Amino acid sequence: MPETIRLGLLDTDEDVRSGRKLLFGSLSNVEVVFESGGTVSDLQSIQESLIDVLVIDQKLSSGPGIGFYLNLRQLTGHKQAPPAVITSSFSQPALLLEALEAGVFDVVAVEQGAGGLVDAVFQARSEANAYSLSELYKLLESQPRVRRVDLSFVSLVDQLPEKHAGNLRRLRSLWQKADEAKLQSYDLGSMKDLVSRLPVANASELVLALSRSGLLDE
Repeated sequence: MPETIRLGLLDTDEDVRSGRKLLFGSLSNVEVVFESGGTVSDLQSIQESLIDVLVIDQKLSSGPGIGFYLNLRQLTGHKQAPPAVITSSFSQPALLLEALEAGVFDVVAVEQGAGGLVDAVFQARSEANAYSLSELYKLLESQPRVRRVDLSFVSLVDQLPEKHAGNLRRLRSLWQKADEAKLQSYDLGSMKDLVSRLPVANASELVLALSRSGLLDE
């Protein structure tokens, strides 16, 4: 029997939350265990709850949904916060990039429908990668490049054992060649060891952190 996913819903609209409770409540292996409008006090409650995946609207009572998730990660630790799916009213590449850089698993727009949201929740729980390396490359190329070098992150990368440093060099070489077919076929799952050694929650966040700090351009 599949393991039950314990779900948290954060949205200022009670009707939206009720609709999502009905949606996920109709599934035998999902249980909604927390719901709220996303106030600051919810941070502590979520930390104390056994939540597997969070569904967070892009705008909450306390401010942007991504900001709420970043605050949660500061409270719990970036690897201890449950994976999150952000919901938005329409597709926004800039929002998607910001969310992935914050360690959010994915952003689901209204036009993707209920099925898209359910799929994202199950993928987030399974620790799959929502995007390929090729998709991450295209996303970065489509947005204005913002360089925000994190010196502590760079220092940790510099201290990687040779085995992992070699993996990073191969990724950098592939990234610089910008060969779409090779980027598409690259297995982000192979980056698990790097993710475990660096202050990131998943492979997408790692790739974007490397790019942001200039470590894929050298």
